[in-house]
Amino acid sequence: MKIIVIGPYFPFRGGIADTNQELCNTLLKYGHSVEVINFKLQYPSVLFPGKTQLSKKTSGKTIDSKKIINSINLLNWFKCAKKINDLNPDIVISSYWTSFMSPCLSTINRNLKKKIIKIGIIHNAYPHEKILLQKYFFKFYLNSITKYYTLSKNVFEQIKLINKEKKGIELFHPIPKKFGEPVSVEIAKEKAGLNKSFKYLLFFGVIREYKGLDVLIKAMKKVVKHDNKIKLLVIGENYESIEKYKNLAIKENVYDNIHFNNEFVNDDEIKYWFCSAKLIIQPYKSASQSGITPLAIQFEIPTVCSNIMGLSEYITESKDGFLSNPNPRDLANKIIFALNFDLDLIKKELSTKKKKYSWNNFTNKLIQKND
Repeated sequence: MKIIVIGPYFPFRGGIADTNQELCNTLLKYGHSVEVINFKLQYPSVLFPGKTQLSKKTSGKTIDSKKIINSINLLNWFKCAKKINDLNPDIVISSYWTSFMSPCLSTINRNLKKKIIKIGIIHNAYPHEKILLQKYFFKFYLNSITKYYTLSKNVFEQIKLINKEKKGIELFHPIPKKFGEPVSVEIAKEKAGLNKSFKYLLFFGVIREYKGLDVLIKAMKKVVKHDNKIKLLVIGENYESIEKYKNLAIKENVYDNIHFNNEFVNDDEIKYWFCSAKLIIQPYKSASQSGITPLAIQFEIPTVCSNIMGLSEYITESKDGFLSNPNPRDLANKIIFALNFDLDLIKKELSTKKKKYSWNNFTNKLIQKND
């Protein structure tokens, strides 16, 4: 089939661009014709909270995308739709992750030929930080597509509350392969420049309020008291002030047991941070789903995460991970419990789980239903 993927793609960085790249690679592997309609302007710089929207890598693609979408130019959206219609695809796939993109993506979808199947991959029904008219923006996008697929049960159930009649299927967040395979803890610590005598916990990804880093820092006081050879790695670019977290660490008397590295991590370095850690910690206060969970599965590192919708559905307690209530006391207790657990048993389960949540399985389910 001829398939067009519209949305961020290399040289743009971030989870949606990574997802689109892996999706395209898998579609190509199965013999489909694939083209990418990429952004030339994704976010105006004044609205982007990070340091840059672009990857530092000089190469990171298997397809030369057409960089034509301007997210804030109405006339451009009609031109993009015409360009796609001229290419005459069978399927157009777009991803929804933020209300900001709704007018752009919805207008393009609405102006495509009726015979084209329009698939939406829904990462978030609502943004993590509430905005005005967020439900309206999402419904506008939802009504522009033929069918949707979600990456979690949580998002699927949110959509059903909005529109019971819309065709949709609950899938899963596929396990990424582009970041490499697991390496030994010795090699990982050496590459990451870490002291080999410490045991590490990892908080990874963009730092935002809903991810509960403050809960984890408060929990560290009890964890360090249990074992002063434990250090927390806080690795990822901050989209809010990092100083409040550093000040909290000082207040809780755990600053010396926390390593802050607040830069966006290049693809080829991710495996070293993950494989250095005994546990991945996700103390989120809310979640649609998380791209960190599949990364932890890929590198076979056990996870302690909040027992909330969007995260807990991927974890079976003490079998392939650990669940905690999102408060400092319960989180500290569960981290200590996990550190004393036979983590080799967890890693064995994660190795099996990788096959279940593979990109091959995801893409087959995405496309089979639309043949």
